[in-house]
Amino acid sequence: MTTMSIGIEGALTALDDAYGAASMRAWMEQHRDELLAHLDGRRISWQALCEWFVSVGLTNAKGEAPTIRCAQLTWHRVGKWLERRKAQAAERNAEALRLEAERESERASRDAEIRQKKEAEDIESAKLREKMACAERAAEWQRDNKARLEAYKHQAAQNVASETAAPLATKPTLPLTEAQPDGSHLVYLDLPKVDKVSAKAYLPHDPSLPPVQEGDMEQIRLLPFKFSDLPGYPSHRNYDYEFEWLRDVGHLLWARHGVTETMTFEEREVFRAARNHVPGFWREISPQQHA
Repeated sequence: MTTMSIGIEGALTALDDAYGAASMRAWMEQHRDELLAHLDGRRISWQALCEWFVSVGLTNAKGEAPTIRCAQLTWHRVGKWLERRKAQAAERNAEALRLEAERESERASRDAEIRQKKEAEDIESAKLREKMACAERAAEWQRDNKARLEAYKHQAAQNVASETAAPLATKPTLPLTEAQPDGSHLVYLDLPKVDKVSAKAYLPHDPSLPPVQEGDMEQIRLLPFKFSDLPGYPSHRNYDYEFEWLRDVGHLLWARHGVTETMTFEEREVFRAARNHVPGFWREISPQQHA
């Protein structure tokens, strides 16, 4: 006989005998719930039960025939022991459920954190792509503006050369540049034609581009702008330097209002900056206008 061929049945029988498999206590432990269910609330007849114990050979812990008192005490002790065992089993189950709930909560928290991080990364990536696309549109718009301005200057020089014989003639109206083949989104501001206002003020603009804000950089000197774009007026993007923008917008503000009292706070600040810091601006306004 080898070790692997020896079964466990003999060992279980030996343990049952050692714990009193033929004892009254062992029988009560195994059949207490069945007996209570059968009685359904009726009192136990210990006289009849002890006689049955003797007839089937069940004994007390000393191996003697159980008395009624002995049977009652054993029944009570078995009940207490079974209650403790059930309570311990319930505690173990509750602890297992608690640990499983904690693990599930941790998994859900990790999953939520991963989702939030992914969503934040997606939002940042979308913002970066939009910012890069906007910067590219702004740079393209600046290049197109310069090309249109050069074309206008060339046309203006030809007009000046052809009108030298008529110095008092009215200044030619600035032609509106035609939209590019792919530039149907370009629009023109509804601005009056004002003397001393450069051609850059009348160039079309892309409304999908965000307004230039205070602190944004000039294209050439890379100096920060001191003023933000004003709604309804030319954008900084049309200009290489802010003082050029101040001169044009200052003239347009004066042509529209004639007084500073009706200007908004932002418009008044831009007009005062043009008046105080742009050389020759105040002299360019006729005495009748600023009297």
